[in-house]
Amino acid sequence: MVTLGLLALLEVKPGKEAEAEGFLTEALQLVEKEPGTTAWFAIRLGSTLYAVFDAFPDEQARDAHMSGELIRALSEQAPDLFEKAPAINPFGVIAAKLPG
Repeated sequence: MVTLGLLALLEVKPGKEAEAEGFLTEALQLVEKEPGTTAWFAIRLGSTLYAVFDAFPDEQARDAHMSGELIRALSEQAPDLFEKAPAINPFGVIAAKLPG
């Protein structure tokens, strides 16, 4: 069961869309190593606006994700790919439907 999540909004610099999508595609490999990350989606919302949606069963799993490899890689790549630092918004899950 998921109880918590994160929504990160990413405003990509014009002309960096392909690089950003490549980064997010490769990021999936890092997230797959996180047993506590129940769901993870990289989403395109507009021509330069992207988002990452994560879901977790508890605070321990969310904290592990926030101190994991993906967040480190995102911090390193952010100045080159994004207009400003990603806005990472924690939230609580009220209801969810997941497979299994």
